[in-house]
Amino acid sequence: MYSISSLFEKFPVVSHSRMVNRGFGVWMVWGDTLEDSIVRSMRDFGGMLMSEETNQAYWFFFSDDVFRVVARLEIWARLNPMPVYIQVMPATLLVDYNLDLSLKVDTEFTSQETALPSEFEILIHPSLADSVKSIAGLNLEDIRTPTGISKSGWQTLIPDQGLGYDSLQSWYFILIPVGNPSDKEFIKGWRSFFSEVQVMLQRLGIQYITSEVKVILPIASFSMLRTFLRELLVLINRVRSNDESDEVTYWPSVMALVPQMNMSFNDEVIRKVNLDWDKLTPDCPHLRYRDAFLLGNDFAVNEVRFGSEQENVDGWCHVSLMQGVHDTASSAMSVTISRRVSVGEHEDCFYCGMKNHQPSECPSRTLQGLDPVVWKQLAAINSDKFTEGFQNIDLQMQGKDNVVEEFIKVMHKGKGYEGVVTRALFAINAIGQLRTLYMVWRCRGKDWPQGIKDQGPEEGELIWSGFEALQRGSRSEAETLIKNAMIRFSRSYQPRSLMAFYELEAGNPEQAYFYWQEAERLCYSPLQQGYFIYLQGRMQEVMGEFGEASDIYRRAQGRCPEWLEPQYRRAVCMVKMGFAEQAISSFQDIIEKDPHYFNRIMIDPELDRGRLTVLQEMGELWAIAEADAKEVAVGMDALSSDISQWFEEGHEFADEATRFMDRMNKLAKIKNYVAFRQLTSGIARLTEEIEKRVEYEIKVINKKLEIYREELLDVQREASWFPFPKLLTEFNSDFNYCADKIYWIKTQQLNVAETFRKTQRYLDRIDDRLKKLKKRLVTLRVIRDSTLFIMLLGRSFIWLEVVFLGLALLCIPLLIYYSNNFQSNFLIDMIIRQKWEFQKGLILILSILALAIAAFRAAVVFEKKKRELFSIDDGKDDDD
Repeated sequence: MYSISSLFEKFPVVSHSRMVNRGFGVWMVWGDTLEDSIVRSMRDFGGMLMSEETNQAYWFFFSDDVFRVVARLEIWARLNPMPVYIQVMPATLLVDYNLDLSLKVDTEFTSQETALPSEFEILIHPSLADSVKSIAGLNLEDIRTPTGISKSGWQTLIPDQGLGYDSLQSWYFILIPVGNPSDKEFIKGWRSFFSEVQVMLQRLGIQYITSEVKVILPIASFSMLRTFLRELLVLINRVRSNDESDEVTYWPSVMALVPQMNMSFNDEVIRKVNLDWDKLTPDCPHLRYRDAFLLGNDFAVNEVRFGSEQENVDGWCHVSLMQGVHDTASSAMSVTISRRVSVGEHEDCFYCGMKNHQPSECPSRTLQGLDPVVWKQLAAINSDKFTEGFQNIDLQMQGKDNVVEEFIKVMHKGKGYEGVVTRALFAINAIGQLRTLYMVWRCRGKDWPQGIKDQGPEEGELIWSGFEALQRGSRSEAETLIKNAMIRFSRSYQPRSLMAFYELEAGNPEQAYFYWQEAERLCYSPLQQGYFIYLQGRMQEVMGEFGEASDIYRRAQGRCPEWLEPQYRRAVCMVKMGFAEQAISSFQDIIEKDPHYFNRIMIDPELDRGRLTVLQEMGELWAIAEADAKEVAVGMDALSSDISQWFEEGHEFADEATRFMDRMNKLAKIKNYVAFRQLTSGIARLTEEIEKRVEYEIKVINKKLEIYREELLDVQREASWFPFPKLLTEFNSDFNYCADKIYWIKTQQLNVAETFRKTQRYLDRIDDRLKKLKKRLVTLRVIRDSTLFIMLLGRSFIWLEVVFLGLALLCIPLLIYYSNNFQSNFLIDMIIRQKWEFQKGLILILSILALAIAAFRAAVVFEKKKRELFSIDDGKDDDD
């Protein structure tokens, strides 16, 4: 027995449906092998294979063509019997936000089972009787319900064999080249490209008509549609990839597949189609979701961003070939932007580019300052989380009427991916928002982008009050304050620049443009002039004048050559004009200078017209950056090992490099283009810094060795005077250690990691031992100097003592001899009477005087003698 429940188990679970469509489900069970003709017939009549197992499958049909195809199979089975069981029932197609498909059926069908059929049999659910009877030649007949089938009163199909039951599916495919038909480049490019298209159409046998430069061709079946679209997309990719050759010139064109709906095959078809051709993505076939889902696995279905927020399978999308279907396919980046972000009833908001609010209501009006942290946060999450962030935005806003309030809430309080993505969305065009005007007024810098960081204080009163009034929505107060400021400061650019924003929010873009021109004329620095030129370009862009906007942006870039914003907006304008392929080189140049623009391009809702083309090229950049990052990541362990080999733990550079490697390891885990680029450049920079640091350290080592050598020689000279060399055992050990290590380092190759690290360790030890030697040298110097001083003192004292003793011995005899020539004197008589006591006292006094004089003389000549002695010794050492 074959159970239908096993087929249903394979369907993905859709918790939040993006699109819901009632249609027809077909359960098919067959014996032996199912003929390929049956599968082809099911596909050609609009059947979509939803699930398949051995000998059973489940199909879904959007239209009542399901009854035509089973009628044809019934007629064929009468001539060629085949064991196939077919059951047609009501079913509902569910499409989630990733465009994944699932089905929902009533519970009465989910437990059915049947045995392998022995003949061809068709069962139709009774609720579908009206749909069957509306088709000429088809009738129903009641039958007995087989075992295992729900008791619903099934009926069998009775077709009239005289009718053909052809499919009613048919379309017109419209091809319109982008650009000015009178332009020489247009004529050359379109003629060359269309000549290739003509060859393809002739090969496929498809007729076509042209109206001016527009091409219309009929498509009569799904098989022809699949073949035509595959051939067309392969041709476009081949021509685009060979664009540098002179064989075929590529030219972009917009294209759409529309149902025929009884429209005649003439040039009136284009006028009857309700499509804004200027918003279609060039080189991407646009068609309804119901047709795109039926093309098969060779095609990828992509969203478009115009129309109502209420989506259904009759809404518009565009298709591209899946990777691997043709040689030129690239791994395009995939980001699904929230419908709440890209769809709305208004024109593009000047401040943020969204369509769901007016500029006067834009959530960006509550923001302050240009915060680069926004882009750092976006770069810190995996790129595949961008889509999840957009999905969370849609989920949070389901059933909410006030979109602006919800965006403000998510922007300021969002903690998950939706908060990061929302803040980045409103930072894309931050230059054109009110918060930047406030910074330009206070700015002291002269040029973008660095000059805007130089902020001064607020000056004046009226203009700041007017700014605050406009920001909080007090329009009448703001108008009064601005006009008063314009009268009072007639030569100031500030009131006019603010009046431009006032007119912008009032819905007067021409007036806003005029006031920005006036502000440009009155301002004085390149930063201010470039800013107001940029705003003029943005205004032209929002008004749909993309060519004029591009020229203005070029002028803004001329004022501030290092400023990437005007270059980015120019590329966006090219995409909006339909020249996404030509904008790629500009995007690549910008990304090369600032990788954060890669993430910006991925989430920018204003790039919808050329998103597929741009993201395909971004996919190539991603692949290159990812490959480089993986290659770098493989060598990170070796680099960490090199750091530990070259530098000791605790080394200043080693600690800094270790912290840097920790940051690089975190980046290696992030799947983001910015992280890839930062990882690659960071590791390259660290490798270069290691080499420079090693070279610097080697120079430092050599200088230290010279210093240590001189210090060691000084220690040797000082210690050589020590009178007791046998007491210097430990001193000599430290001295010899230092001398040996200095000699060892001098004889080694320091550009070897092990030797370099060992040298650093030895240098630390040499330094420690030299400090010890110097401390011990202080004691040695004290002993040496004391010894020299005592020797000088002793020598002077001995000589003086000898002289003074001679004088003392001669004093008494001389005094007696000369006293005979003088009259008697009391003092002389007393000395003579006590001459031995006097002589002993005199000797003591003279000895003390000799000692004092010797000490004084020793102190006076000590430094001179020390210099003479040690300088002589130094000279001898030098000569030796």
